[in-house]
Amino acid sequence: MARATRLQLGRAAYRAYGEATGGLNVRGEQLPDWDDLGGVVQHAWLCAAQEVEQMLSTPQAPAPGPDTD
Repeated sequence: MARATRLQLGRAAYRAYGEATGGLNVRGEQLPDWDDLGGVVQHAWLCAAQEVEQMLSTPQAPAPGPDTD
């Protein structure tokens, strides 16, 4: 099975965010479609996806207790 691209991950994260918030942004406004976000916001979601992707592929030391972050 092929790995998801960063674009696919970013779009999936944005879609999940929309599902979790009822399709609303932090101001309570309707979220735009991905294609209507604009380059800066799309880039931010792609950076977030890249960070998660990196965390998942990098071995982490066991945490001393419950993760509270």
